[in-house]
Amino acid sequence: MKYLIPVIVAACSAGETHAVSLISLNFSGSMSAIEQQTFIDAADFWNSVITGYDLFTDDQGFPKPHSLEITASIPYIDGPGGVLGSAGWTDYAYYDNDPLTPNPTIALFYATEGIMEFDSADVAAMVGNNTFYSVVLHEMAHVLGIGTLWTGNNNVNGTTYQLYDNGSGQYTGPNALAAWQSEFNQPGATFVPVELGGGPGTANGHWNENDSGIGLTGFTSNISNMDFANELMTGWASSTFFLSTVTLGGLDDIGYVVDYSKAGVINHTVVPEASATLICLLGAGLVGRRRR
Repeated sequence: MKYLIPVIVAACSAGETHAVSLISLNFSGSMSAIEQQTFIDAADFWNSVITGYDLFTDDQGFPKPHSLEITASIPYIDGPGGVLGSAGWTDYAYYDNDPLTPNPTIALFYATEGIMEFDSADVAAMVGNNTFYSVVLHEMAHVLGIGTLWTGNNNVNGTTYQLYDNGSGQYTGPNALAAWQSEFNQPGATFVPVELGGGPGTANGHWNENDSGIGLTGFTSNISNMDFANELMTGWASSTFFLSTVTLGGLDDIGYVVDYSKAGVINHTVVPEASATLICLLGAGLVGRRRR
């Protein structure tokens, strides 16, 4: 079994939204065409999900330019069955909703740079069974901010915006919570459950499921009809998976304007262009995921 690794932001009105191109990729070292295309397809997916930003818009409410540059590589790390790799933000930018005074009501960090690194000894098998895309998609979401700036964006610059208290297992960001209440029929819920098992790198950075990913949670999506254990951003990977409005709400909570219609089962086969499992916490911006 193998592991991997995961940046955060909040919600204001941003006016009319326009498509943005947030993620750009740099490739380091050797990589096959299909491996490279997997990263490209994952970046294209998240770029289609994110349509704008809450805290940096022009005077007409349109998104100002903002970018997240991710360096991707597939080096040899430790061979099959050890560390799968790491991913996370490495730099960020600060924005608030009232830059002309010292008293903003929302102040947040957005990721501007990140890394994604996977062991070449493990990638070949994932490409072979068509699971590499889901792993890259998951880790790229961590670079964007899911699980890595939840506590970093609490009470920035004196604001009272609160997403998650480390060790509580209770995520209280308003958009993800509303999605949890609606999609998973939990109208009385006061938080989204967060993983506390799995050790450093898995705990406090993923939505909760049963330890080791064994069995179902009993919470079924009314969009995908799948159990929450198969959600993209839980701590243990699944062979089949879906993206919930909870994860989309989590991106909304950390300052991105998102397209909620992207929720659902993701079926994808990577086709390269002709030209072309422990996930552990390694540092400040990195969170990991275990594979079943």
